[in-house]
Amino acid sequence: MITSHLPSAALTTAAVLSFAFAGQAVAATAHESFSSPADSVASDGFNNLTAGRITAAQLTAGLVANVNGSAGDTIFRKMSGGAYPASAGLYQFSGAGSTFEMAVADAADGLTSIVFQSYINISRGANGVDGLFDTGYAPRLSYNNGTQFLTASLIETENLSYTDFFTGQVVASDPNNPNHATFTWNLAALGVTVPVNSFRITFGTDTHSQTEAFQLDQLVAAPVPEPETWALMLGGLGLITLSARRRINKG
Repeated sequence: MITSHLPSAALTTAAVLSFAFAGQAVAATAHESFSSPADSVASDGFNNLTAGRITAAQLTAGLVANVNGSAGDTIFRKMSGGAYPASAGLYQFSGAGSTFEMAVADAADGLTSIVFQSYINISRGANGVDGLFDTGYAPRLSYNNGTQFLTASLIETENLSYTDFFTGQVVASDPNNPNHATFTWNLAALGVTVPVNSFRITFGTDTHSQTEAFQLDQLVAAPVPEPETWALMLGGLGLITLSARRRINKG
């Protein structure tokens, strides 16, 4: 192994570096418009929600993620309504809309924030569709098997061009269609003072919504090394540099 040839100071420095960079974003996204949040330690993505990959029965029973950066074991299921896997994603032709949940039975240790991303073409305004932005359908968080119903502390949206569900034609960006939405629950900002061991996010979609992908990330604050640790790390790096120079000079 390469590390067997490094001085003890180098091994110590490597360990410190591993500590310093712990908790960085995992490398996985479930949709091209999604991002990997900084400090994400568990990322579960759900895309290709089509009749070619899943069935209505599986959607009701619960799906595991098919895109993982670092598996958080999230279960996604439909709770009610007529949404079904169609040719381009989840779709509902009629009725009062559908409700869903993302459930995590074993949350990341030291959980500080939860980020939920969605890509849903909702045609807001044109069809009277509000989807995740309707008061009754907005994503809400409960934790530790409690009855909390917390709205996100931060909501961000994007209006992106997309391929029309029926025609297959590309539709330009429309301010009435904020199809990429990011919902963030900062636990401290929401007054959560106990460790979160499990949680669920519930939300809904409207009739005629074209649902393409979801992603759920669990964030843990990166540890901050003590001053003594930084000194050790810098000293170790100095020894590595000195050792490398000596080898070059001997060569």
